[in-house]
Amino acid sequence: MPEFGKRIAPGHAVSPSRSRGQADVDAALAVVKAGKLPSWTTGGPVKLVLGLLLVAAGLCFFTVTYAGDIVRDIRLAGTWQVAYDLRAVSGSCTRYNFVVTRCSAKIQSNAEPNQAPVASEFMMLFSGGGGEMLVPVRSTKDPSAVAIAYATETKLFNRTVTFLVLAGTLALIAIGLVGALGSGRYEGGAAHLALLAGLGELQARAENMQTLSRTAT
Repeated sequence: MPEFGKRIAPGHAVSPSRSRGQADVDAALAVVKAGKLPSWTTGGPVKLVLGLLLVAAGLCFFTVTYAGDIVRDIRLAGTWQVAYDLRAVSGSCTRYNFVVTRCSAKIQSNAEPNQAPVASEFMMLFSGGGGEMLVPVRSTKDPSAVAIAYATETKLFNRTVTFLVLAGTLALIAIGLVGALGSGRYEGGAAHLALLAGLGELQARAENMQTLSRTAT
């Protein structure tokens, strides 16, 4: 019995310039080799759109929450001094899968305890943060800027890398989802229809070869 991908008649070769609306024989050959359809053929466009909206919302929230403080701390690096008129309270760190750690604390004024505290939140990679001293600091360049020394001095580089890695990952996922929508890589999409047409063409070729083999004998 002939095997898919072993003997293909020259007259049936597929031109690389075929449009997505025609049979995608190369993708069909990969499916035959794997023995199953790719996972993207089981989900419709609605699933991709919802995924894209969710990832975009996550990227937006992540950027709004952490990017501003990182940019500020880089700009004010080297200007932080211990603020003895402030105190840090409610400090906590939560580690996820021993990879990402999210820390938060509140900075309150000793002179005005009824004043709303300033929230300080940051994320790190491969660092626990537990047991670190909560030392409030203020910038000599911008007295209105207050933070935690551990975040602004010890872990500033780690925070910057963490933000770039996580934000970049979310951005790549969003780009991939947009690409899938644009190329029709979903159930009923252009790529899916081309794949099914390619499988049909391979089946027709195999049947033709079997017919020729029986005729020759």
